[in-house]
Amino acid sequence: MPMILELPFLRFVKLLLMAALLVGCNNERTSDEQWAHSDLSSYAAAFSPDGKYVLVGDTDSPARLWDIEANKVVYSWQNNDEVGTTTVVGFSADGKVAATSEQDVIVLWEVATGEPMLRLSFPVKIKALALSQHGDYLLLALYDRTAVYFDVIENRVLQILEHDGKAVNSPINQLINAVAISPSGKYALTGGDDRTARLWKLETGELIRSWKHENLVNIVAFYPKGGFVLTGSVNGQTHFWNMVTGEEQYTLRTSVWPKDKPLPNFPSFKTTTSAIDFSPDNAYLVTGHPSQKICLWTVATGDKIDCWQVARQQELRPGVVTQAVAFSPDGKSIYSESGNGIGQKWLLR
Repeated sequence: MPMILELPFLRFVKLLLMAALLVGCNNERTSDEQWAHSDLSSYAAAFSPDGKYVLVGDTDSPARLWDIEANKVVYSWQNNDEVGTTTVVGFSADGKVAATSEQDVIVLWEVATGEPMLRLSFPVKIKALALSQHGDYLLLALYDRTAVYFDVIENRVLQILEHDGKAVNSPINQLINAVAISPSGKYALTGGDDRTARLWKLETGELIRSWKHENLVNIVAFYPKGGFVLTGSVNGQTHFWNMVTGEEQYTLRTSVWPKDKPLPNFPSFKTTTSAIDFSPDNAYLVTGHPSQKICLWTVATGDKIDCWQVARQQELRPGVVTQAVAFSPDGKSIYSESGNGIGQKWLLR
């Protein structure tokens, strides 16, 4: 009897020791440059596609568009007369249109002039957004458990996408957490609480395929050159899928656990991906994770080049989520933006 009770305990202790080893194996380094983009903290951040600007949704002031290298505010944007909390931000793929959302209101801004282009109100709060290539279409994840594909020019809803609860044995639709529009504008990708990522044809609203995950899906993205998608789940791994066949190409593993062995069912061995970006030549991928972890990968094989843990400076509180990552225009540096309002630059060595 004592042996039966002891084995699970020893196994748990062994996992804890391995978790400590996992943390210790990360490279801890200091950023090459650092900027304070918020006096307190931020709810959301997004880098412009060209890597020149970062849009930060502050908790106590209007959303601000920063020129990264000049370290100055280009524009301050707020959706209403009273300053609210900007909870969702984004850019069109061409970088000419930016979006800010406060609760149930979204405003599109012209990046060149800083002027508002359109203000839209919805009956429920907005959870996530994606803009098309030129910002003429919007894909919004709403708190009513739908994703709405919206024609900005004609001011009308084109499609309503839903995640039913079948995958999690629920009779009700599940919340959609993440959305993306393909570079061609023909497809949508959604990730939800039902633990699936779903690929849709936007013209018809047809569901093309669905990928199951071990937990709720919190991040989705299209590969810029087409043909592949990337999806990630909370406390799970990040997967690279073939859009045509539906087959998994590889899994991005941030753990030091041997690649040829399955990961233990223990949270320390599984890292949520909270931000992603592809290099200008689309050959590399950078991912951001909770607790300030950043990883660099090769897109062709999914091999990890490097992972580093941001040094625990006083202003970098443990547990702060990396909200956005991006490559510099020349691809020689990586930018990161965290929930404590700190922006950082990392030279690739």
